[in-house]
Order: sequence, then C-alpha cells, then structure tokens
Amino acid sequence: MGPLDKYILREDALSSNEKGIGLRFQSHWYRALPLSCMDFTLKVNGVPVNDEEVEVEINGVRFPKNKMLELKDEWLFILDKATVHVPMEDPPKKGESCLIDFKLDLYIPYILIGPEQNPLLAGTLVTKKLVCQ
Repeated sequence: MGPLDKYILREDALSSNEKGIGLRFQSHWYRALPLSCMDFTLKVNGVPVNDEEVEVEINGVRFPKNKMLELKDEWLFILDKATVHVPMEDPPKKGESCLIDFKLDLYIPYILIGPEQNPLLAGTLVTKKLVCQ
C-alpha cells in the first residue's frame, strides 16, 4: 500500500442510474500513464463484474474494458478521474451503499525489472463501502 492509494476511490466515487453503476477512480502513481498501462478487477457486494460488459470513460469518451491495452493515446493524469461503467439489471438506488473491491494494476513502462525486463507492477486493492450518489 502506497501513500496515494487513499485517493483511488473517494467517498463520492460511486454513482447509480437506471442502467447500472459508475465508479470514478484515480491513479495511485505519481505520474500520468496511458490506459494501455492499466488494468483492474472489480467486485460489487462480493460479486465479480463481467469484464465483457464493462466500459471505461476517460476524457469524455467510453471504451470497452477489453480494449484498454490498445489505448496508448488516452492518458489518465494524476488529478483526473476515469469512470468504470457497469451495466446492471437491478442497480442500487441513490443513497444505498455497496461494498466495492477495486484492484488497480499499473504497469510502469519506464521501470523494467528482472532478467526479462518486464514493466514494474504497481498494484493495489481498495475495499470500501460507498454510498451511491
């Protein structure tokens, strides 16, 4: 756990509408990174979300989660937020709380480690009970 982990999910990070939920997150790295260097897993109330249905919104544009590795030109700056959109048949209502498990993995392309020279993995798991806004 690093010093910036507490900023990944703020208290107002969860929103709800008739189609599902939105979860706003920030990076825990000290420099901007493209989405191609990020991955995440998400559980809502202990249930893993289906990655096939998830979209990530950054800079006002939505992309399928499974296309993140291709998004070399979409950068998440350290003060900006991206939103994970999760469709749900029966989403929580505004004011209801959800237990969120959000594991954010950052692959740092300029810090290479090991004999294979793989990018450093800076991953963290945030578990929070959040109220839908």
